[in-house]
Amino acid sequence: MVTRNPEQPWLTPYWAASQHNFDPAIAVPPRRVALHDITVRDGEECADLAFSVADKVRIAEALARAGIRRMELFLTVPGWLETVRAIVRRKLDLDLYVTWRPGRVERALDLGVRHVMVWYRIGEVHQRHVSNRDREALLDEMLSAVRAAREAGAVVNLFLPESTRASLEHLRAAAQAAEREGASAVTVVDSQGVARPATITYLVRQLKSWTRLGVEVHCHNDFGLATANVLAAYDGGADALNVSVNGVGYRAGNAALDEVVMALEVLYGVDTGVRLELLPGLARLVEEISGLPNGYFKPVVGQGAFAYEQWGTLAALAAGGARAYAFPYEPEVIGRGPRLVIGKWSDLGAVKQRLAEFGLGASAQQLQAILLRSQRAGVAAHRPLTDEEFLAIAQEEGASPIE
Repeated sequence: MVTRNPEQPWLTPYWAASQHNFDPAIAVPPRRVALHDITVRDGEECADLAFSVADKVRIAEALARAGIRRMELFLTVPGWLETVRAIVRRKLDLDLYVTWRPGRVERALDLGVRHVMVWYRIGEVHQRHVSNRDREALLDEMLSAVRAAREAGAVVNLFLPESTRASLEHLRAAAQAAEREGASAVTVVDSQGVARPATITYLVRQLKSWTRLGVEVHCHNDFGLATANVLAAYDGGADALNVSVNGVGYRAGNAALDEVVMALEVLYGVDTGVRLELLPGLARLVEEISGLPNGYFKPVVGQGAFAYEQWGTLAALAAGGARAYAFPYEPEVIGRGPRLVIGKWSDLGAVKQRLAEFGLGASAQQLQAILLRSQRAGVAAHRPLTDEEFLAIAQEEGASPIE
């Protein structure tokens, strides 16, 4: 813990920040804010990364040692149950959050997990072209999930993908409805990293004014603004900030834990509770486990910026004439294209697309078998499949040339 002089909060034995950060005209009174780690959860969405159960446990243990008190897991990748069981068994000093997924989440709750993320994809374009259902039906489904989670004794966080492309009226209606059903928090999600800092501050303040829910943020880094955006959320009164070691995440990744922690400590005068001296070791651990250098997630030109394991959403948006909504900006504008790989988080759309690229097709049953085997192989290999590995699985499951 760093000793601070309240008369000169910009100055400590370890740093001399700008005194203007603390001018009453712009200063934000220092307050503790929860740091919600998504290294493992968003790492599941990273195309060139596959964590094993042991990897996830090592990361959880390192986060707890460093003073992070919240981490999140998906329940969509093979090995999810073993991961939940292993982390819970270790009784780490952190709360485990899992995504609400009927048929799976009940097993996590049975193991003692008490925090769930109920997703409601709020973007109107996605609802129309991907979900293919009207707003009322999707809202009812979300509220049923909130009720079921509360009845199971869970604390509910309403997670709103595409928040920054949704109307204010829709955001307000969804948050207030979830609050009435017992949700405790709502997460603003900048799914494609297309908001600027002032926008995030504005949305956080709006939600704080509309509800009594805790307001949290999840910001992607496609324009290099994820750290700035979560700090802007802090400016707006956010109660929790999603962060990720080394910025690990989908495409260009997320707000980097180390950057957010040090900015809060030095530029805002916040005692984050994080052991700062452990940050470099934590970064090295995740770099070693992931095999991805920090530059992988660089926006615009980084290897991961337009890498995908799932294709269904992109295909549906393209078919509906709304392809631009699948990206922060279409990669062709900078001379790139989306790069699709098959691995642990792939969907049926990805398998179908890759088969088509090789001139192959398969029945619905064969597609499902290819997907399941490919997901398991991706986890076992600790990476996406090579073309040869994918084709071998596809041919063994009966894929054949398209006539």
